[in-house]
Amino acid sequence: MKKLAGILVVFMAVLMAACGNQNADESNNDEATEVEFTDIISNIKDQVATDLKADGVEEMSQVYQEVDLTETEDENSAADIWIEKMKLNPESLENGTVIAALMSVKSDEIILLEAKDEKQVSELKASLENELAAQVQTWEQYLLDQYEKVKDNKIVTKGNFLLYVTYENPEAIEKAFNDSF
Repeated sequence: MKKLAGILVVFMAVLMAACGNQNADESNNDEATEVEFTDIISNIKDQVATDLKADGVEEMSQVYQEVDLTETEDENSAADIWIEKMKLNPESLENGTVIAALMSVKSDEIILLEAKDEKQVSELKASLENELAAQVQTWEQYLLDQYEKVKDNKIVTKGNFLLYVTYENPEAIEKAFNDSF
């Protein structure tokens, strides 16, 4: 009888643990669907602005260009150039923003994408990996200090959101991204 009671207790503990983990996964997905793209990109831009001010730069636009990947009305728009460069399918994209260095002597790129649904996340991640491969090819032969940043690149996914970071302090941008949820 004691063996049966022990087995029952173990079975219940395993069952409760499994249900608890399932609920945790569901709450993480719920968190990711409750956040707005505009809030995430705002948090990221705030972090970039803080970093720039520490370096004596007042305006982000003095150092970085910002491109909305959903604005593709013009045939040769900046968005179209980035979409082609990353081999990105615009049909998979709900929202997307690129923050990149204005000067071609800096490898800094921060890309935030939101997939239309979870089926497109892996496709968008592949596009970000294409961009990383292109950055590696460019910077490993050009400026070695910038290549070091590229080697520290981060690609992070949470729900339908994807973050790509080549930056002096990628952990700070990743933290701004994660703190948005």
